[in-house]
Amino acid sequence: MNKGDPQCKDFISLLREDLMLDEFPGLRSLLLSAPAAPNQVAAGAAASDTPVQQAGLERYKMNHSPRGICVIINNVDFVKKEKKRHGSDKDADALKNVFTWLGFTVESHKNKTVDEMKRVLQDCSKRAGGDCFICCVLSHGGSKGVSGCDDEVLPMEEILKPFRGHVCPGLVGKPKLFFIQACRGGGIQEEARLTMDSIMEVSQDVDDKPLQITISADADFLVCRSTVDGYAAMRHRDYGSWFIQSLCKHFEKDVPSHDILDILLWVNAEVSQKEANITLQGQRRKARQISEQTSRLRKKLVFPVPHN
Repeated sequence: MNKGDPQCKDFISLLREDLMLDEFPGLRSLLLSAPAAPNQVAAGAAASDTPVQQAGLERYKMNHSPRGICVIINNVDFVKKEKKRHGSDKDADALKNVFTWLGFTVESHKNKTVDEMKRVLQDCSKRAGGDCFICCVLSHGGSKGVSGCDDEVLPMEEILKPFRGHVCPGLVGKPKLFFIQACRGGGIQEEARLTMDSIMEVSQDVDDKPLQITISADADFLVCRSTVDGYAAMRHRDYGSWFIQSLCKHFEKDVPSHDILDILLWVNAEVSQKEANITLQGQRRKARQISEQTSRLRKKLVFPVPHN
């Protein structure tokens, strides 16, 4: 799952082979009625006609207008004035433009303390509905969580908690996306050289899909963070952060026809290729970055572009 359309098509072709059909007879009724050439599916075909759909990879419904709430918390000014996050407004504007274009009701909040951040999230939890919920937090942070403008820390678990299934029934079974632009420590990611083994390594896991009557209260979350635990996240004072600017660029370019996990893969690839020369403890160093995602999505997530 979530390896992209070419891999899904290859997998379905493998399932059609006689050896597989003999070993798993139940596949015959599922696959032999499907098109024999899945790699020739038209680009504009409906989701229900694609090999991904026939393989059981359903899509989340996206038919509400507005599509849901997108809340942006942008912490720029802090108790310690030297911690001002120059360039963060650029990120907030880019996010607002993208998610307004995609049909969300965007609500922006600036310079919130931890208690105020909690109140904003709890209020969104009470009102959330539609097809999807999106939360973007732009701030300082560390390994324990994200900072309020009062320099207190809000743990990541507290950001997610108001949107769990038993707390927020309006979002049960619907995708809940969190984009976090914040450092997770003071470490600087170093360069690493690729080897042929690492370039060619491939893994594939396949699980049976059980009949679902109820789902976990923690299902349908996607948490995307600008960097990995222990390390800093790069931000340019004039152009914004590496992660958010790459994310918005790929949303504008790729979101109408690609699943969000594919888009995030391209974001990872782009961010990982960037480098910066920084001064740390009086020494000039070259810094790298890789963003990170944790997915509990159960279906493909594609945002159709609104026609209005």
